[in-house]
Amino acid sequence: MSQLELRDIRKTYPGAHDETLKGINIDVASGEFLTLVGPSGCGKSTLMSSIAGLEAITGGSMVVNGVDISAMEPRDRDIAMVFQSYALYPTKSVRENIAFGLKIRGMPKDDIEREVERVADLLQISPLLDKKPARLSGGQQQRVAMGRALARRPKIYLFDEPLSNLDAKLRVEMRTEIKKLHQRLKTTVVYVTHDQIEAMTLADRIAVLKDGELQQLGTPKEVYDTPENLFVAGFIGSPSMSFIELEIERSEAGLSVTVEGSDGRKLSLPVPDYLANWVGKRVILGIRPEHISQPDNIKSEHSLVASGSLTVEVTEPTGPDIIAVIRLNGIDVHCRLDAEHPVNWGEDAELMFDMNKVVFFDPATEKRIRPN
Repeated sequence: MSQLELRDIRKTYPGAHDETLKGINIDVASGEFLTLVGPSGCGKSTLMSSIAGLEAITGGSMVVNGVDISAMEPRDRDIAMVFQSYALYPTKSVRENIAFGLKIRGMPKDDIEREVERVADLLQISPLLDKKPARLSGGQQQRVAMGRALARRPKIYLFDEPLSNLDAKLRVEMRTEIKKLHQRLKTTVVYVTHDQIEAMTLADRIAVLKDGELQQLGTPKEVYDTPENLFVAGFIGSPSMSFIELEIERSEAGLSVTVEGSDGRKLSLPVPDYLANWVGKRVILGIRPEHISQPDNIKSEHSLVASGSLTVEVTEPTGPDIIAVIRLNGIDVHCRLDAEHPVNWGEDAELMFDMNKVVFFDPATEKRIRPN
């Protein structure tokens, strides 16, 4: 297992006016599974290629176990990369594909055979060893690509959107396999994906990138519950967080905000005391679907919980629950409702707002307003 330190990593392509990577600082602990997420063009694949040595950085340093690898050739870094396209040799068998890198390194034939058998058994592809890639399914090809990387026993594994070419069901299955594999081997992994659900389920920590800058680095729970800014809040979560701009009010009952339904009915929602300095000012309320549900007798006794009747505009059954859409202050807001107590669109529903975990943002800076 190995530790990776990324220090002020910068990348500017020739002829470009803007940096693709703008001073990325991340420490990846030994045995950690770090996921890089962000929209297309945010720099996550460039950062991955830079770690592998396929792209030369223009500033900063990369250190593995105390050794600066920034100027090393890819073959000298002892880092294995699994690509989105699998990159298997079509004329070679699975056995030969897995063994290829070991042969290049001059490993004895008997040792190569033992290593191929070990990896094949680990990935449950032993019956496929004599087949060519063209005869394999997408999931099997992905296992072979992983096997080729695992056989090298490198210091660090890099995965660049390895599941994006698979169908939805197979993607979920392979995600589980990767998770189990990491739990068994405790290897250091940096994993790029555009799928935030994939990031949440696989990662020990998530690094959220936008326009070449690190927006937040934290555990999946930290990134989900306490996003640093509007971008992170909207990018992580499915359905995504809803945002409503409104004014903090004070009354005898305490601090609150007022929301208005599609039919003009108004509802006062309590807010935490740390917003006292924002009374009379505009803030952005960030509320996730699970913060709006059908009434719960236990939760409803809390001081930061309110209920009211609102019109349901759309319902989306998912199986275990129902995603309903309501209109608040002219904004579509998602709610997560109990599938055992269905509601119909166009009807009124009694809804409970749990304001304990909602977050608030400064409209000027778009940063989360932190408790004092």
